[in-house]
Amino acid sequence: MLDISHIIPLVCFWSTVTTEVSKYKQEVVSNNIVSFIHCLLFMVHYNYDYNVDYAVHMSIGYYTYDLMYIISCIYKLNSKDELKKRYPFIIHHIFAIYLLKQSLLSESKEHLLCGYNILETSNVMLYVSYHLHKEYENYLNLNILSEFFQLLWYSYFRVIKFSLYVHNNNTHFFQFYLSTKVVIFAIYYMGVVWSYKLVKKNIKNFNTMKQLHGSGGFLGFKPKNTH
Repeated sequence: MLDISHIIPLVCFWSTVTTEVSKYKQEVVSNNIVSFIHCLLFMVHYNYDYNVDYAVHMSIGYYTYDLMYIISCIYKLNSKDELKKRYPFIIHHIFAIYLLKQSLLSESKEHLLCGYNILETSNVMLYVSYHLHKEYENYLNLNILSEFFQLLWYSYFRVIKFSLYVHNNNTHFFQFYLSTKVVIFAIYYMGVVWSYKLVKKNIKNFNTMKQLHGSGGFLGFKPKNTH
């Protein structure tokens, strides 16, 4: 059962962690690091079957905090472009909170959390690739390689692994509430769309690598413009 008394302290916890990390890293990097920490914590709790109910509350607390942060960014900038850039994350977080809440209320907890764990695992290379891009932006080959592994990792878990999860649990899946099924299909669709974007990005990266290799720039360090 969802325990609201756990959520508020956990929201404060994630806010504090982000504030502390932000003392040493720029805001976008610190938020990415905190997201990665949350992802790893849930995966460890789930895969070692350790206090999973608390891990679910921890994730709800994280997504609630991050949702509040995203909305505050949109409000501060008051920009349509900012809203357009961030609204997929708002939808994603609302869906995640809904599924986590349902896992605490439903008899199909085991099956819902199995799917949620696949979704969290799919994000691992996303966080790694984003961190490398922000911290080592001049190392072009490194970033291209990380984006290639991100494509393989993300697409495997979000498209192949998640499809197998739905197929193997079809009996339980069709017993879910209609709203739960809609959310699962929506998340699956978002994963397919993002995988497609990663394919396009990697094709562009491949063409860039060919050009650099032809001009002797295969070492991977992108020289800064001195003009």
